[in-house]
Amino acid sequence: MASYKKYLHVERLGTEECEGLLDNETVYVTAKVDGSNGCVFWDNESGEVRAGSRNFVLSDEEDNAYFHEWLKSDAEEARLLRSYCEQNPGRVVYGEWMGRDKFVGAFKAYDKAAKGTLIVFDVLDGESGEFVPEKQWRSELAEAGLEPYFVKLLAVLDHPSEADVLEVAEHNDFLLEGTGMVGEGVVCKVPGWKNKFGRAAYGKIVLAEFKKQNKPATESVAVEPDIVAAFVTDAEIEKTMAKVCAIVGVDSFDAGSRKMMGMLTSFCWKDLLGECPNWVKKFKNPKVDFGVLSGLCAKRVKEFAEGM
Repeated sequence: MASYKKYLHVERLGTEECEGLLDNETVYVTAKVDGSNGCVFWDNESGEVRAGSRNFVLSDEEDNAYFHEWLKSDAEEARLLRSYCEQNPGRVVYGEWMGRDKFVGAFKAYDKAAKGTLIVFDVLDGESGEFVPEKQWRSELAEAGLEPYFVKLLAVLDHPSEADVLEVAEHNDFLLEGTGMVGEGVVCKVPGWKNKFGRAAYGKIVLAEFKKQNKPATESVAVEPDIVAAFVTDAEIEKTMAKVCAIVGVDSFDAGSRKMMGMLTSFCWKDLLGECPNWVKKFKNPKVDFGVLSGLCAKRVKEFAEGM
């Protein structure tokens, strides 16, 4: 039976986690949407279909932008999702919750018809712990009437370069058709692919100009979150955790230890500063608030360590 499982963190293409991802003959490229991560699954313990956010199972007491409430409603997609998960208790359906009355992401210019929908982008087989191949889950959910709510499949590429993927991203107008605007970016998947660490991994390209489209021209876009996302990766944090364990002389990392957490945060910050020439080049000499950058780095490290 399925149960709640946090969705994987999608790394940027070009990072160590995604090394070799594009070296495949079937690379699915889908649109990336700016909303709130959500999932729907059959909960065997309670005997009902439940909703989850990125980090926890939702309830009447703790909802996420009305996603839990919406799933219990008579909305067509909500009814179809409940029916599918009840009939397929081994599946977990993942998507981007767009918000009920207003868009929940930072970007507000999507087609208004997307409000009150979960844009479905993946399905997990809870019994095997593996993601269902793109073609298979799309076929399964289409039979269940959910196809109108799928994230758009933009391309299927054979051994593409990052430049090939970027070109697809620059022409992505999913939920923005006719506006002349471009989507947030794209996600690349290869069914069954594992990285060199033995983990399933997806890669993304996020367009720097995306959020600028919905803001005044004079307003700058903070680059600090993108720097942290690109360089403070899961793999880098795990390596640093192992380094801390070696120094302290223990076998496993304890996120409850102030000493170990302090060392981890300090080392990761120093490593990020050491990468300065690389992110300065990548983000084309950005204007950086190092106080903000330090805070985001510490937050990223803390969330990862506590989630292990």
